[in-house]
Amino acid sequence: MRKLCYLLFIPVVLMACGQDKAIVKEMDEKAIAIHDEVMPKMKEIIDLKGEIKAKIAGLDSLSTEKQTLESAYEALATGEEGMREWMRNYQKPDFKKSLEELKPVAEFQLQAIEKVKVQMESSIADAKGLLGK
Repeated sequence: MRKLCYLLFIPVVLMACGQDKAIVKEMDEKAIAIHDEVMPKMKEIIDLKGEIKAKIAGLDSLSTEKQTLESAYEALATGEEGMREWMRNYQKPDFKKSLEELKPVAEFQLQAIEKVKVQMESSIADAKGLLGK
């Protein structure tokens, strides 16, 4: 009877582990989807930085407009660097590892790319507003 219980218990445990790792896979796929959504905006950030830099060059060093544009430039640069940093630090899940090792990394990567998305989108919107676009 005990052998039968063990034989029934083992598949249940294995299925539970597989389902938990499916959550990690889902988080990773969502992180990659967000990356793929905002990565094309890197070109837009680079272009906006160029426009802002050109506009700054023509302004008096004490003007408040210059300071505002410099802040917008820095926000764009922060968004750009955030994406680069996320890509450098991204780790594809190694499903040979335990759930305890995989889940925190997947959660962190998802939260990080969500933060990058917000930073990039808000800095783009602010820069366009300042440039009258």
